[in-house]
Amino acid sequence: MSKTREEINQTEKDYWNEGKLDRTKIKKLRRHAFFYSYKREKKILDKLLEDFNGQDVLEIGSYTWAVWFNKNTKPKSLSCINISEVELESGKKHASEQSFPVKHFLMDANDLTFEDESFDIVFGGAILHHLDVEKSIGHIYRVLKPGGKVVFLEPLNMNPLYKIYRKLNPQERTPDEHALVSKDFKIIREKFTFDHYFFDFFTVVFGFISLKIYGDKNYDNWINKFGHNLDVFFSKIPFLHSLFARVIIYGSKK
Repeated sequence: MSKTREEINQTEKDYWNEGKLDRTKIKKLRRHAFFYSYKREKKILDKLLEDFNGQDVLEIGSYTWAVWFNKNTKPKSLSCINISEVELESGKKHASEQSFPVKHFLMDANDLTFEDESFDIVFGGAILHHLDVEKSIGHIYRVLKPGGKVVFLEPLNMNPLYKIYRKLNPQERTPDEHALVSKDFKIIREKFTFDHYFFDFFTVVFGFISLKIYGDKNYDNWINKFGHNLDVFFSKIPFLHSLFARVIIYGSKK
């Protein structure tokens, strides 16, 4: 019997409030596999963040902005939402000394209560895959002003190897989350014109080799760099996109 949205929301809230996730197993591999990917990701986000300046911005989440924003990022206002009280409080701590106004709201992203056309930009990091994509995208579309923009960084679950890994390591994610698949892209495309950057296929393969050789150190090495360069090249080939582990989606309201 499938869960109701209310039951899923409660499970998500409990997991984040109680800190139930355990990602220690994957951290060592990530430090190798994502070493160069994070640098590429930061460069891309810095460029996209130029559009945030002087705008009314909504984060679907509490404090991804604290990692993404750089010293030149100056929105007119920033609103943050979360279903978890604990995560929301963490966001408030990050916001205590900012020069721009930051407001926090305890709110379900599947049912935003903001007025229509309230924001110029909506963004989030690893958040859509915790939601009912169709419902949340519908609300995001509604609260965006005409021509408003979206930026999301999300995990993917189209590669069979990643599907197996996820099945074998359930402790790393909440029970009802679902990394994005092709049907989610179709839902987003109905309301937004968007493009994307894909990350982390060869970096994961070569990062695993690098970890075995170097251990949990020396991430800046030729093996990881070679995997990264392969990713940058092959991520430009559309029919290979399903191999990758993460994606930045960016676009505008139709």
